[in-house]
This record gives sequence, structure tokens and C-alpha cells, in this order.
Amino acid sequence: MTRTFSAAPFAALCLALLGLVGCAAAPQMPPDVRLPTYSAEPFAAVLDASVRDGLIDYAAIVDEPDTLDDLDGKLDIYLNALARFGPERTPELFPTEADELAYYLNAYNAVMLRLWLDKGARQADGDEKVFWGTWFTVNQWRIDGRSMSLDYLEQRLIRPRYEEPRIHAALVCGAVDCPPMLDEPFVGERLDEQLDGRMRAWLHDPAEDGLRVTEDGRVYLSRIFGWYRDDFRESGGFEAMIEQYLDDSDPRKAVALAAIRENRLRFLRYDWTINLAPRPLESAAR
Repeated sequence: MTRTFSAAPFAALCLALLGLVGCAAAPQMPPDVRLPTYSAEPFAAVLDASVRDGLIDYAAIVDEPDTLDDLDGKLDIYLNALARFGPERTPELFPTEADELAYYLNAYNAVMLRLWLDKGARQADGDEKVFWGTWFTVNQWRIDGRSMSLDYLEQRLIRPRYEEPRIHAALVCGAVDCPPMLDEPFVGERLDEQLDGRMRAWLHDPAEDGLRVTEDGRVYLSRIFGWYRDDFRESGGFEAMIEQYLDDSDPRKAVALAAIRENRLRFLRYDWTINLAPRPLESAAR
């Protein structure tokens, strides 16, 4: 079966207006394939197969022609479900605030995977950059029964509605300096645990993209913390964040806390390079 998109009848219009408004897209599924109700199981299969050490092995999201049984098809099945179900359109399926937030976090990350795959991420050489100027504001996606951009989803919906600073460790923008991707979907009943885990993983990331302490004692946090510092203030600011999520055994902890208290904290430059996981040697040799 060939996947088609709901925006197809308007393809010419989309091309003409691409630089202005983008086009709302959602994969269309045959009735016998699309999910009868919301489920993140197809997305779970994609994440399980492709996430390694917080980065994405895009080539592992296999796309076989004329089938929906591959991982690429599962991602489209999930995106189709996101278009038809959601906290506003089907509130009975999302009885708690945690269920709602988990849904929106998954929607953001699933759309970003689709964007990178459509832009050739399977063949990327590792130097490709996120097209942040259009991906977040121009491209429109069908989520919860309505059209929205990723920027709208994050800035106008998730942030003001839930006032949860830990979302910044969960939303993955497709760049290497994003927080590490979780290898499973977010779920309401475990969301608090998962968000705490994302914060810890980010601050303990071996690449030090979340927290970096140089040999001469300079302390840097991810630029994301700088962009959204106000989101952390009500929960105690960066000092409380370091106290809670950085292990006491980590020698960077005391240095980081001192830098925050003495107003010496700096923020890293942001690297928009694709968050591409190195391919395993046996896979790369094929």
C-alpha cells in the first residue's frame, strides 16, 4: 500500500504558499490499518528500534515500499492517530493532566522524526542542520483535530497550559544539542518519573550538552536553559534543579552550585546539527 497525505489535494497550493503559511499534513491510513483508538504502541516500536544513547539511528526506521508494516509505516499510523484523537477532541481518552501532557510531548517528538525522515535523515552524513526557521513555524501538522506548528504546540499550548519546566528535557528538536531522546513514549501514569529521568539524563549526558564544567572551573548550561530560565524560577531556579537532579557523587555539582550562587553561570552555544546516532559497524558495513 502506498501512503498518502491529507494535504495531497492541495499540493500545488502548498508549494505556492510554503514560505508563508505551510500546509497541515497527516498521513491517511486505510480503515483496516488505522488505530481504532489512541495508542502510542506504534511510536514505541519506532523509538525502541532507533534510539541509541539519546540519539537517533534514522536508517533503522525502515521504509519498505508499498507496505505499512515497516517502522516508517508505524510512525505514520501513529501520526494519523494523533490527528484524530487528543485531549480536546477525545477528552475521555486523556482523563488526567499527565495523560494530556504525555500526548503532546509524544506528538512533538513524533512530528520531528517525520520531518527529519522526509528531509533525508536516513542518508544524512552527520553535518545536516535542523531547518529551524521553517520547521517550527511554517510547517503545519494535524494534531488533536486541528492544524498547528511545532512552535505553536510548544510555546502556545504546552508551556502556558502545564507550566512544567521539565518539558525542556523531553521535547527533542532534532538537533544534537537537544536533550537526549527517550527510547519509549511518555505515558501519563509514569510521566513524573519519566520527566525526572529526562532531567537527570540531560545533566549527566557524557557529551555534557546539558551541563559542562571546564578545567578552569567555568560552568555552562545548555542554551535551552538560558532561553527558558523563567520557566525554572517558580521551582527554585537552576540551583534547585542542580541540587535535585545532579548526583551528589558528581564532582561538577559543587562547582556548578557555586557558579550559580556567584552569578558566574554561562550558556553554551547551540548546535543545530542533526542528532544522528553513529551506525553500528555491522550495520554500516552492509
